[in-house]
Amino acid sequence: MTIKELASKWREAKHAEQQANTARLEIERQLIEQIGVADEGITTYQGDDFKVKTTGKITRTLDDAAVSHHWDSLPAEVQSCIKWKPTLDLKRFRALESLRDDLAPVLHQYLTIKPAKPSIAVEFD
Repeated sequence: MTIKELASKWREAKHAEQQANTARLEIERQLIEQIGVADEGITTYQGDDFKVKTTGKITRTLDDAAVSHHWDSLPAEVQSCIKWKPTLDLKRFRALESLRDDLAPVLHQYLTIKPAKPSIAVEFD
């Protein structure tokens, strides 16, 4: 197949995928409407030969800057509820690699580096 044919097939598949996703979301909305959903936890509907579960979740996000600012005044019991996760500053990492090749290996020992899934964009006029 030519690239143009593959691009056309990709567009058709992407459209079918979007339609299927829209249909699935509407079915899920109707299931939730009939079965219900807990704020947090699982609600189960048991049929004769099938089971449907809806799961409710609540997202909780910490204000890192505010917590850091007040950290020393927080009770130990509150501090124990908070995990600190280091993240990589990619801009500074790239600068370190290009400007300080003597220090880059120090950081590399703590990294797992693997390629991400490539992305594809197809545009038609």
